[in-house]
Amino acid sequence: MVRAPLALLVLGALGLVASTAEAGGADDYFARLASAAQHSVDEVISARAPKLVPPVPVKPVWKAVRLGSLDLAAPLLALTSVDLDHDGKAELYAVTPREVIAIGLANRKVAELGRVAFSGDAAAIASRDPVGTIALDKGELVASSSAWDAELRVTWQGGKLVAQPGAQGALVCPGERLVRAVGRNHFGDPAQPIYGVRCTEMLDPMGAPLHVRAQLTNTRLEVSVSRCGLTGGCLPVAKYDLKDYGSAFEIADVDRDGKPEAIVSGAGAPGDPDAIKVITLGGDEKKGLFRRTFNGGVAGIAVGDGDGDGVVEVIAAVRLAGATRVDLWRLD
Repeated sequence: MVRAPLALLVLGALGLVASTAEAGGADDYFARLASAAQHSVDEVISARAPKLVPPVPVKPVWKAVRLGSLDLAAPLLALTSVDLDHDGKAELYAVTPREVIAIGLANRKVAELGRVAFSGDAAAIASRDPVGTIALDKGELVASSSAWDAELRVTWQGGKLVAQPGAQGALVCPGERLVRAVGRNHFGDPAQPIYGVRCTEMLDPMGAPLHVRAQLTNTRLEVSVSRCGLTGGCLPVAKYDLKDYGSAFEIADVDRDGKPEAIVSGAGAPGDPDAIKVITLGGDEKKGLFRRTFNGGVAGIAVGDGDGDGVVEVIAAVRLAGATRVDLWRLD
């Protein structure tokens, strides 16, 4: 890699030469010098660019297995999977109106690992239907509940789950915070409501970094894919529009082929039988990769490596309407 002081010196010289060239005309000596110098810098950067490493595909064995059930003591609002305690295995983290609950999946068994409660000021006008969010930010989980003004920042310390109040609003993706409409179960303008946002980072088939963002508006899931440079900056490369899906959804490269999958629930009424469908974006949406129906509603979907084998699993939380007990299912 080019040393920082040398790079700054060269770039500064290029700026000075370019300014002189503009003053003296495009075809004079300084303009040619600036072009030659820029070409040389481009060649150096290109020659020393990090080598891309394509992802190694895996073939998921799609099979729904019930892992167990857990009483959360309140409705499930949001779910995610991340290795927050750095033991090499991802845990589940569930958000309810009152708490964030850590759930272990060791040996394919469900076990509660700890709970931390929201604190601070209660929302002056809470939404009739409670809703929540959860996202990873700089090594901490940031959760929000529509019942509280402030977020909750969650970590592990000394083997214990701990938390402290955070900012107002809701962190939906790293660096992206939304403000919930007062007394409503969505973000933004009621004329164009946003009901949920998910983001993921992955590699394309050649190994280039991708940033994938999905947002749910009514029953329309809008997904945008951007290819990112190795030194920063992303450019949009694809957009997808999926219709008639529910509020539980997730985005991930489940089979590691460099193409993102959308894992979506149905858009039926609460209490109706529900289903999960796994769809490769840009593929056959009607057929999909996998589909599983449930008698209860799908309240949350998470993707993570719960057994530490390097391959992520899709986890679904299913509950009956109004119930606080959820059944956790592994789908691959």
